[in-house]
Amino acid sequence: MDLLAAFSIFLLCVAGCMVLGQSLFWALLAGFFCFFLVGMRRGTPAATLLKMAAGGMGTSWKVLRILLLLGLLTALWRAGGTVAFFVWGGIQFITPRTFVLGAFGLAAVFSLAFGSSFGVVGTAGIILMAIARSGGASLPVTAGAVMSGIYVGERLSPASSSAALTAAVAGTDQRSFQLRMWRTTPAPLLLTLALYGVLSVLYPIQTVDAQIISSLEGGFSLTWPVVLPAAALLILPWINVSAMWAILVSCVLSAGCALLVQRIPAGELLRACILGYRPVQPELADILSGGGLISMVNVVLIVIMSCAYSGMFNGTGMLAPVTDRVGRLVERFGLFTAHVAVSLCCCALFCNQTVGIVMDAQLLGKEYQRRKLPALDLAEHIGNSVINLAGLVPWAIASSVPLTTMEVGVEALPLAFYLWILPLWCWGTSIKKDDRKGAAIHGQSDRRPANL
Repeated sequence: MDLLAAFSIFLLCVAGCMVLGQSLFWALLAGFFCFFLVGMRRGTPAATLLKMAAGGMGTSWKVLRILLLLGLLTALWRAGGTVAFFVWGGIQFITPRTFVLGAFGLAAVFSLAFGSSFGVVGTAGIILMAIARSGGASLPVTAGAVMSGIYVGERLSPASSSAALTAAVAGTDQRSFQLRMWRTTPAPLLLTLALYGVLSVLYPIQTVDAQIISSLEGGFSLTWPVVLPAAALLILPWINVSAMWAILVSCVLSAGCALLVQRIPAGELLRACILGYRPVQPELADILSGGGLISMVNVVLIVIMSCAYSGMFNGTGMLAPVTDRVGRLVERFGLFTAHVAVSLCCCALFCNQTVGIVMDAQLLGKEYQRRKLPALDLAEHIGNSVINLAGLVPWAIASSVPLTTMEVGVEALPLAFYLWILPLWCWGTSIKKDDRKGAAIHGQSDRRPANL
């Protein structure tokens, strides 16, 4: 009962934060104190609980380094003209009957280079929706295409904080995890492209506003050097350079572009790295402002608190009853199905993708240990479930923020094909493998249970 009471208080705090528009960190902090008291009530000394939480926080350092570098990267890419170049170049290729397909493609390319769904929707997403409104295109269809595109890089980009966190909590390296992710991507991606190709013909845009193009051309020097930071970030991981070093190299190249190509003073650039970039042109302020170390404060605090939860839950065995129920779910329906169920529940209850990733590993990690499965399998299933499914829960931050940014409603979510095609595809291809592995552990046949 004490655990249920603590959980209820935590959910009330989550709801309060959502209603008041406050960071989920405050709900996590309140919940931490509640679960801390539960641990003490069950006989664990306060000093031991703090040590457990500190141990969990320590596991987050690898992710935090990348998050801080990403804050620098997003500001430097804006200041150096890299973001402006991609937007400008993408718009050049848009035609009336390829607009929806182009919206998905541009958002996907941005996501692969940028690594942040929020960063992409705040730049390319805003521009594409502005073009859709001015050109008479379908807003739900366009928003669905953008929602699909911004999540492509969440699993695949070296600059993705979600990918870094997934690899860290699963206990594997980010490069191996993302190489595994590429194996399950081609078929869902091709199917998504085909669907948006059809919608492009059915819902063509009438006109394309050239004012955005002229504003970008007037505000930045859009020459080939500004592409180098993106090229470095995409190429270096494929030659065995770690994600952290690839991001660092991209930051250095972006700083060079800002200083030498865009002629930004060093003092102004330093301020942008800390507080975020803001363009001189007022018409570009809404789509290019942002980034900097300060932009990562909220997500850093959430990651730290989530890992503190993980350390305390692991040390006390507080979630053992829940873990047992999840284990029975695995026995009946298979590993990936359990991941989908746990992911949807965590994202619906906690309203946060980061917490969902940590809880997914927390609740299902022991099943992989029991079955002697590698940590990379755990990371793969998390990457193919919670990262995308978080975008389909309307009240979760991963969904509500992009929809609010684009000024559309939940009617866009069924049209975000990539978000639900990928988990469905992975379920269809993984469930039999999961059953075979489970059957091998128990000395049973490879056939799935009759009740399925």
